[in-house]
Amino acid sequence: MHFSKTLFTVAIAATATAAAPLEARDPDWIIQGLSRACDGQDSSCTWKFAINNQLTAPTACTYVVKAAGGKPASRSKGGPVQCGDFRVTSDWSGQFVVGFTTFAVFDTKKNLIAYPAYNDDEIAAGNVPDKPFHVEAPKY
Repeated sequence: MHFSKTLFTVAIAATATAAAPLEARDPDWIIQGLSRACDGQDSSCTWKFAINNQLTAPTACTYVVKAAGGKPASRSKGGPVQCGDFRVTSDWSGQFVVGFTTFAVFDTKKNLIAYPAYNDDEIAAGNVPDKPFHVEAPKY
């Protein structure tokens, strides 16, 4: 009989744990209207986009990256730049077949970050679709 009571108690505890609610999280952020224009020498590139956290009005961002470290601007690290409550940095990687730029977009008020990334082909085509990106707390 004691075994039955113990088994019942364990089963109830496991059910309660399994039914625990998930922690609420912010919706994905959407990077809207992204474009990049580089000068003829690729010594300076200007990125323009809006950060839409889906909770407040989108935040416009203009972000200029200069050529550095012997690399053209389109392949250089950029930032940080402040766009409203967001701090933005970026870097380019050519480790795969097509190069890509990854941004770190950090909400300085809510301590959340997203990592939007775009490959060179979609940027060069000039019609980058608005894309959602997962948001998370930074891992320190």
